[in-house]
Amino acid sequence: MGSNDIPPSHVPTFYLPVYNILLQAGGSLWTICYILLTLQSFKDRSYGMPLFALAFNFAWELIFALYVAESPLEQTVFGVWLLIDLFMVYGLVNYGKEEWNGSPLVKKYLGWIFGTMVVWCSLGHWAFAKWWIDNEIGKKEGKIYRGVVAGDTTELGYWTAVVCQVYLSVASLAQLGIRRHTGGVSWGIWATRALGSLVGLHANYGWMWYYWREGHEYFMSPFSIFLWVTALVTDFVYPFAFAYIRKTEKVGPDGRKVAGDMVSVKINKA
Repeated sequence: MGSNDIPPSHVPTFYLPVYNILLQAGGSLWTICYILLTLQSFKDRSYGMPLFALAFNFAWELIFALYVAESPLEQTVFGVWLLIDLFMVYGLVNYGKEEWNGSPLVKKYLGWIFGTMVVWCSLGHWAFAKWWIDNEIGKKEGKIYRGVVAGDTTELGYWTAVVCQVYLSVASLAQLGIRRHTGGVSWGIWATRALGSLVGLHANYGWMWYYWREGHEYFMSPFSIFLWVTALVTDFVYPFAFAYIRKTEKVGPDGRKVAGDMVSVKINKA
């Protein structure tokens, strides 16, 4: 996605190196975020990435790894994320049921619900990507895919990634408010998630738009602005909610965190 692009002559020579740096920095931050989510899940005996967000992201990475990505580097990155995802899925299935005590059916069938979500989201991502590629959506000079000028998979990557990211940002904030505890998440997870999106998605596509405007006009379209502003505002609000909830939550003897008003839980005095 963009690795084989040939920028026009008016684009400065430093365009591609900076693009690669931003993309790799963002990808590295997201990899760290995934690792931290896994470790925190095992520590708190909970899960941090919201249920549907994990299914949606897992499906996105699966389809892009197997169907859309064309370079070995791109396929490797998606493959690494999928591998780490499996540990997060384990945390969800193994510890997540306790987060659904108020919904017995979800608690009982959590694994099946997640699996169904992954299958359905994979079909959706695949259908959208196939439609985009087959119909050469966003075809522009300099946008090369599978050796020819074709549909712009950099734009395909943007729209699918930004939808995944904005949902994750909003759902993460909502999850804090619903649970009223910080089980499965941490300051480091928020920082790497927010910075990874800011650098690897928003700043990266903003950079491409600024220096190769005719190839990336979609980044400043009204709907795009709505999406990334929503994500940025939500990520800005998140740490304030996190700090407030951390002050009020309780920790049980098994390490699980619960809402501060759950008086039936014994507080860990250690």
